[in-house]
Amino acid sequence: MNILVAGLGLIGASVAKALKKYTSHHVMGWNRTESVCIKALQDGAVDEIGTLDELIPKADITIINFYPDAIIPFIMDNKDKFKVDSIVTDSCGIKTKICRLLEKEKFNFTYIGAHPMAGREVSGYDNSLADLFSNASFICTPTNAPKAKIDTLVEVAKEMGFARTVVTTPEHHDEMIAFTSQIAHVLACSYVLSPLAPQHTGFSAGSYRDVSRVARINGEMWSKLFIDNKEPLINEIDDLVNNLLKFRTAIKEEDRAELESLMAQANKIKEEIG
Repeated sequence: MNILVAGLGLIGASVAKALKKYTSHHVMGWNRTESVCIKALQDGAVDEIGTLDELIPKADITIINFYPDAIIPFIMDNKDKFKVDSIVTDSCGIKTKICRLLEKEKFNFTYIGAHPMAGREVSGYDNSLADLFSNASFICTPTNAPKAKIDTLVEVAKEMGFARTVVTTPEHHDEMIAFTSQIAHVLACSYVLSPLAPQHTGFSAGSYRDVSRVARINGEMWSKLFIDNKEPLINEIDDLVNNLLKFRTAIKEEDRAELESLMAQANKIKEEIG
C-alpha cells in the first residue's frame, strides 16, 4: 500500500521509520518545513516526498501527526483530495473531541481515530526512532468505520512492531489516558514545582527520577491535550487530591494504623495490576 505520513516530528517520523524498517509499504512523507522532508528522504525514512496535492490522492492510508487543533482543519481542507475508499487516521493523544466531530461528516474515505502509545521526553524529527513503538500499544477508536477498514489499520500497526492493539470508544480511550498518562504529567510537574527541587542533587535517587521524569514536557502540546480532555482529567486530579489528603490527615494526626492501611491497599493493588 501507499502510506502517507503527514507531519514528520517525533511521532510522525518514527511512524515513517517503523513502516520502512518493518513493512514493505511505500512510504510518502510530508511536513510543513520542506527541509525536514528532504532530510527524511535522504535518511531513507520515506520513499517519496512532494506536495499534498501530489501525495494525498495516491495514499491508501494517510496518518496525520499534528497538534489536536490542526487535525480537523487538515482533514476538512483536504477532504476532496483523499483517495476514494482510503483510510485517514491520526496519532493525537485525545480522541473524543476529534472523533465525534468527524463522525458527523460524510466522506468518501474512512476516518479512524488512533493513538500510538509511545513517546520520549524530547521532540522533533532528529529524535525519532524506528523502534519507538516496540512493545507499545496501538489504540483505535472507530465510530462508524467498517470492520474491514479497522482490521486493515490494526494489521499495519502489528507490522510496525506494536505489541498490543486495542479497539475501544473515544470516550473510554480518553478516560483511560487521563489516568495512565495525563495525570502522571500533572503530578510530575506539580512535584518539581516544590521550592526544594533545585536542591535535590546529592539527596535524590530512583524515587526522585521516577516521579519527576515526565516533567520534561512540551507545554504547548500538553496544555492543549489537557484542556481538550478536561473532564476525565479533572476527575483524576480530584481522585489524586482526595488520596493525598488521606495521607496528609493520617500524617498530621500521627495515625500510623491509617498510614499502614493506605499503603497496604496501594501495595495490594500494584501487585495485582502490575
